[in-house]
Amino acid sequence: MRKFLPLVMGLLLFGTVAARADDVKPNMSGTWKLDPARSQLDQTNILALVIDEQGGKIHVKETRGPDPQEDVSEFTCGTMGVDCPMLDGSDAKAIVSVYYNGPLLVVLKTHGRKGSSVEKQRLSLSPTGDALTVEIMHIEPEGKPERLVFSKAH
Repeated sequence: MRKFLPLVMGLLLFGTVAARADDVKPNMSGTWKLDPARSQLDQTNILALVIDEQGGKIHVKETRGPDPQEDVSEFTCGTMGVDCPMLDGSDAKAIVSVYYNGPLLVVLKTHGRKGSSVEKQRLSLSPTGDALTVEIMHIEPEGKPERLVFSKAH
């Protein structure tokens, strides 16, 4: 029995470390610029993202168009799937909910009158932390999925 004790202890320790590794959520904070050459664009016009994640809350600012001061949408939300307003200027233009699915950050957006536009975004961080991939699924109206790749601005 004594021969197996170190093996059993090692397996228990490995299981604990592996379980904690699954719970680790990547921090996607940073300024991210769209890399059009690595992206598959269809409907999106997002050119940059600024993400600030602290204490269970995430703030995301999307910049679109040629004037980054005027064409901005942003939201601050917890990561437990609760609805939050997405602001475009001073008006709420969409409702978002945010949650983690393993290492993926999932953002659900509902726009328009009576939820006439719904999209799901899955954000994933590269292993090196220098690229952020955003997969966009257009649910309503149904549309072609997009894959955006952003490079971290330095």
